[in-house]
Amino acid sequence: MPTSTTCRICGKPLTGYRPQARFCSPAHRAAFQRASAPNKDPRVRFLTRRPCVWASESARYVSIVPDARFPGMYRLKRTDGTLTDMVNLTRARDALGASKEEAA
Repeated sequence: MPTSTTCRICGKPLTGYRPQARFCSPAHRAAFQRASAPNKDPRVRFLTRRPCVWASESARYVSIVPDARFPGMYRLKRTDGTLTDMVNLTRARDALGASKEEAA
């Protein structure tokens, strides 16, 4: 396998690197891999925020319930009896407060 003496991305000379090196940094290696995979879906760096819309009264939160499996984690109980995903206590209190403000 022929050795490369310059980085495949920036063309910087690769002196002091192992003989099989093709990139001068991990960031350039990742950039090359992203560029060489055109059939893959591009990654989304930041998720778009979905609007918080109450579908019905059943979506309202009633209380905070400790999670049975993971100590220190909590779930919010809805009026229909279903539970939300796990959150910490601070986020649970914020969501319950926001739910009560929306109801008022």
